[in-house]
Amino acid sequence: MFTSSDALHLSAAIGSVAVIIGSMERLAMHRHLSDGALASWPVSTTSVAMLTRRPFQRSAGRLLAYPRVLGLVAVCLACGVLLALRPSSVFNSLAAGMIAVTYILLSMRSRFGGDGADQLTIIVFASLALAFGIGQERANEIVLWFLAAQVCLAYFTAGAAKLVSPSWRSGAALPGILTTQAYGHPQAGKILVRHRGIATAACWSVSLLECGFPLALLGIRPLTYALLISGALLHIGTAVLMRLSTFPWAFVATYPAVIFCATGTGM
Repeated sequence: MFTSSDALHLSAAIGSVAVIIGSMERLAMHRHLSDGALASWPVSTTSVAMLTRRPFQRSAGRLLAYPRVLGLVAVCLACGVLLALRPSSVFNSLAAGMIAVTYILLSMRSRFGGDGADQLTIIVFASLALAFGIGQERANEIVLWFLAAQVCLAYFTAGAAKLVSPSWRSGAALPGILTTQAYGHPQAGKILVRHRGIATAACWSVSLLECGFPLALLGIRPLTYALLISGALLHIGTAVLMRLSTFPWAFVATYPAVIFCATGTGM
């Protein structure tokens, strides 16, 4: 039997990998967070008026200043390791809550360079903290349905946006993305530029997969698992080609919720 607790613990373990990767990347590139860097805290405070107010600066602002922010990231990393190794730990609610709060604070510190994986990580771990903290079956089920609905909404809106985009319908989007410096892959980009038929098929495949993902909740197990496998492969491809290493883990962390909601209480 695949219980609600099993689904929550599996989500925590999978999502923690995204947290570990993201935290290690921040610690490895800590110089980008220093006061002399573009992503410095003094620069970031000028983007939102609330960040310059004295009450905020005396509380959360102290944690976000360099080098204290590295300690915050290190604590987040430790929480991620704990949940990855022991998702059923008695400290799981505190650890999940700490991860969610850290990601919120880091998003306030740097308003640029974030992505959907960071946003979904906040949603996943805030939800897990709530479920772990309450510790009741009904709360578990509500959180799992929320996460399943959230990821279905995320996929559908992304797919719908692509379907109304001329560049995605024409097949120009993926070649354009993969030939950029930030998210590009030279070899893959050249292949898609040369073979527009492949590029068009790939663009439509991604769009239709994302729009059709909510069908996973219909309870048709072969369809559910086919969509989940396709979604996971999509994110693995994104990680390899676009170097978005946290995307697979952040999104796949919601898949246990989809499985639980689509199949009831059994695999």
